[in-house]
Amino acid sequence: MTRLVEIEAHILSMGELLDIVGAMRSLASMRVQEAQRALPGIRRYAETMAAAIGGALLLLPESGTDSRTATARRALVLCTAEHGFVGGFNEHILDAAEKLLASDDALFVLGSRGAAAARERGWPMTWVHPMATRPEGVPETIRHLTAELYGWIARGELARIEVMFARHRQGTGTTIERKLLFPVDLQSLTLAQPQLPPLHNLPPATLLEKLIADYVLGLLTEAAVDALASENAARFAAMDSAHENVSKKLEELRQDARRERQDEITMELLDLVTGAEAIQGD
Repeated sequence: MTRLVEIEAHILSMGELLDIVGAMRSLASMRVQEAQRALPGIRRYAETMAAAIGGALLLLPESGTDSRTATARRALVLCTAEHGFVGGFNEHILDAAEKLLASDDALFVLGSRGAAAARERGWPMTWVHPMATRPEGVPETIRHLTAELYGWIARGELARIEVMFARHRQGTGTTIERKLLFPVDLQSLTLAQPQLPPLHNLPPATLLEKLIADYVLGLLTEAAVDALASENAARFAAMDSAHENVSKKLEELRQDARRERQDEITMELLDLVTGAEAIQGD
């Protein structure tokens, strides 16, 4: 096999790789846009639940007592990547979490790749679940998470729950953020302007409990969709860089092929000249 044939075969494989990288880049961009379109509605839902909690608080004469035990633990929920090609996305989240984690904290991880990275660091994890890959799958993922968390809360084993996730902002980059989920800061949700208590068919305590559950669901869903947008933004950046590198390599191979082709033509011409001179000499 001549060198030109080898180069042309390499050009073919690099062209296929360029198509794959381009498709992954386009898909990541589409996923970012899907997540960002879903976020305003999710935030409005959480805000509506917050306002409803403020109204429900008017039905209660005073806050209930805290029944959590002194031995209850803190839980930290990490929203990481489910798939690869995200650069240092997972490492940034784990680095931020490492500064907060205590030895007795319960670690809940969404995202298979992030969980694998946590295992490499030797972190014990309480619960791991795959991260949704599209906004439509996030509610089901969060339902699994909340079911697990509420089980721990019901047993009195958790005193505090926080979620850590990456938030992508167009033009300003990605930041790692942390939110308190439990206990809910009811004082901050109390309505500033006095109003009549809302009409209700449930006991006030039960109504407030259900509203808080929906509010926490909204906060977790927002965090997961934000993380999904950030994961795909990181993947888009990685694929964009790879696309540029493969394009440069492909152009170099094409230049090599042109040089090899020209060398072969030159050799053929030299052979013709040499043959002609031999014939004339005879």
